[in-house]
Amino acid sequence: MSELFLCFDTSTPTARVAILDGEARVHFSGEFTADRHAGHLLPLCAEALRAADVAPAALAGIACGGGPGSFTGLRVGLAAAKGLALPTGVPLYVVSSLEALALDILGAVRAGAEGAAAVPCLDAGKGEVYVAAFVADGERRVREVAPVARLAPAAVPPWLEQLPSPAPQVAGNGATRYPNAFPGASLVEVAGPTAVSVGILALLQRARGQAADLATAVPFYGRPPDITVKRST
Repeated sequence: MSELFLCFDTSTPTARVAILDGEARVHFSGEFTADRHAGHLLPLCAEALRAADVAPAALAGIACGGGPGSFTGLRVGLAAAKGLALPTGVPLYVVSSLEALALDILGAVRAGAEGAAAVPCLDAGKGEVYVAAFVADGERRVREVAPVARLAPAAVPPWLEQLPSPAPQVAGNGATRYPNAFPGASLVEVAGPTAVSVGILALLQRARGQAADLATAVPFYGRPPDITVKRST
C-alpha cells in the first residue's frame, strides 16, 4: 500500500478526519459534529487508522487544519496532531483551513464557474467572519488573491468589491450564518473545510519540504485569544 497520511480539520463545529495516500486517494473519510471536539476527535482518528489498517508510527504524515476558526477546536486539533506526531516522529503539516475550504469550493463549482474566485468564509465569533479569496492554480491547486481578513458582516460587501473576479463563489459556516453579507456572490453548499482538502494541500507542502516544526507550530487564530490576566494586588 502507498504511504498513508492522517488528515483532519477542527476549525468548525464539525471535526472531519480522512486517510489519504501519497497520490491523494481517499482510504477513509468521516466526521462528527459537536460543541467541543476534545471527546471525539481521537476516537474518530482511531476509527480512521483501523479502517486503513495502519498504526500511527507507520504514517507518512499527519495533516492538521490550522485555522482560522474556533479557538477551542483549533487547540484540540493541533494538540491531537502533535500528540500523535511527537512519539512517532511522523512529520506534521499545518494547513490553512480557509485554503482547504477554498479548494473544496473550487472542486464543487469548477464546471460552472470557470475563473470565478472562491471565497471561504468561516465564523469568527463575536459577530465577525474570516474571509479570503482564492483562484484555481495548476501547480499549487489554489492561489490566494485576497489575504485573510476578519470582518463584521457589514464590512463584507465593500471587501467583495475589491476582488479581481466578479461573482465569487462563497461557502462556509460564516456565510451560512450571515448570508446577506454577500450581495452579488453565489452562495454554494460545500461541507468543509474537508479533511481531504487538508490532506491534498499537505501533500503539496510535503513535496516542497515544508513540514511544520513540532516545537513552534501554533494555530492560525486570526485574533488574539481572550485571556484575562490576573491583576496584581
